[in-house]
Amino acid sequence: MAFAADPAASMAAGTGASRSLPVTRQVAAALLAVAIFWADTFTDFGSAFATLYVLVLLLACNRAARAHIFGWSAVCALFTVASFAFVHGMTAHADATLRMVISLGANAVTTALLLHRQAVDDRATRGERRHEDTLNSLAVAIWEHDFRPVAAAIAAVRAAGVEDLPAFLDENPDFIVSTRSLVRITDVNETALDLMGVPSKQAFFEHLSDFLPESDASFRECILAIDERRDMFQAETQVRAANGEPIDIFVAFSLSPDRGLDRVPGSIFDIRQRKRLEMTVERTRSELDKVQRSAALGAMSAMIAHEINQPLTAVQGFAFSAQRWIERDVPDLDEARQALAGLHDAVLNVHEVMQRVRNLVGNSQTENAPVNLHTLIRNTVSFASRDVEAQGARISFSHCAPEVMILGDRVLLKHLLLNLVANALQAMETPSREEKLIEIDLSLAGNQASIIVRDTGPGLPASTREKLFEPFFTTKPVGMGLGLSICRSIVELHDGQITLANHPEGGTRVSLTLPARV
Repeated sequence: MAFAADPAASMAAGTGASRSLPVTRQVAAALLAVAIFWADTFTDFGSAFATLYVLVLLLACNRAARAHIFGWSAVCALFTVASFAFVHGMTAHADATLRMVISLGANAVTTALLLHRQAVDDRATRGERRHEDTLNSLAVAIWEHDFRPVAAAIAAVRAAGVEDLPAFLDENPDFIVSTRSLVRITDVNETALDLMGVPSKQAFFEHLSDFLPESDASFRECILAIDERRDMFQAETQVRAANGEPIDIFVAFSLSPDRGLDRVPGSIFDIRQRKRLEMTVERTRSELDKVQRSAALGAMSAMIAHEINQPLTAVQGFAFSAQRWIERDVPDLDEARQALAGLHDAVLNVHEVMQRVRNLVGNSQTENAPVNLHTLIRNTVSFASRDVEAQGARISFSHCAPEVMILGDRVLLKHLLLNLVANALQAMETPSREEKLIEIDLSLAGNQASIIVRDTGPGLPASTREKLFEPFFTTKPVGMGLGLSICRSIVELHDGQITLANHPEGGTRVSLTLPARV
């Protein structure tokens, strides 16, 4: 295989004009034709002497154009007939006529063979030209290697008793360097010239060592691949262009036993852009890690602020209640004591919430224990009823299974329910809404406990329903977008599921399923 440096010259090589033979051969063929004509005409040879015109055709028409072949064939046939007419005239015997026919037949057969060979050569030339054009038009650089000296060097060290070639190469790095200098580059395509910044094939590097850096480590593996005659050798390395610029490349070629080692084509891919992209991705990943750490800290702060907002509101409410009972004309100390007790419980609840949120963000283990869902929901309703009634709403709790037990974290589950109640209240904030009702229903089906929280608000828009569980997504002007995200995290920590949908009679329905202890 060869790569044409100049396609125009390659095309000219297949035309008839390029098939003209040296003048000396044409003169020699003409003299031979004259000699055969003279001998055939003026001597008494009794054989078909004119068959020797075959030699004239072979001498004059080797790889010639079709018109050239026909011309010489016609001349030889004319000489044959002219000699026959001159010698025998109209009184030719049958044997003389037969000899002439044999000579003309030999001429015709030789002409046909020469034309056939010319057609085969033309097809081969066109095929080679297409092959060359294809290789030169490829965006992949290709150059051929002559690895025969490397194979001979390997055979020599094997004959010297070396059995462990990898160990030998590790102990003799000079062998790798000297062997690399034996590899010749036999041909290249146009893309390879452009890649290496070389103007022509004649100026291209003659040996592989001419453009491989001294620190190259890929040729050691190449020696082993040649020794093993691998079907495919692939490696990443670096080469030096004509101007000294380093170029990162990926090289691949076949060394299978059914292929010769004299002209091994290698595909060379320029991977500088990929290297630059990898560096950019790595730098971007590092910057993204920093941003994610900052975002995680921000999210944790936002989550803590969101979760302690409710218990702090309760703290404020109990404190105001105690103050009002004490500031009355006749202080009601019993009510004040109850408010202060609630204040104490609310403060403890703040500490518990902060600890649970910290565990939730840090993926720590929750403090799971048997929890009676009926008792938990009833206490949560009692705790939230003050805020619910203050906003002109009602909250109801119904159940059909009073002793539904699950294994979970009581504090996280309580705040899951408080979040859902707070969301329901916010959904019914429209002043024109006549009835503001929150319904909580508890049921048991098999080994699954089901909790449904429904409000009588306007329901969920279809466009936002799938995004409501995403962190920081909110439909409220002042919302953080963390409530439902936290709810889902709590439910998933308890191996449950949570879904949102619009109730057929209006409002939003939140459905929770948790594994029950039966």
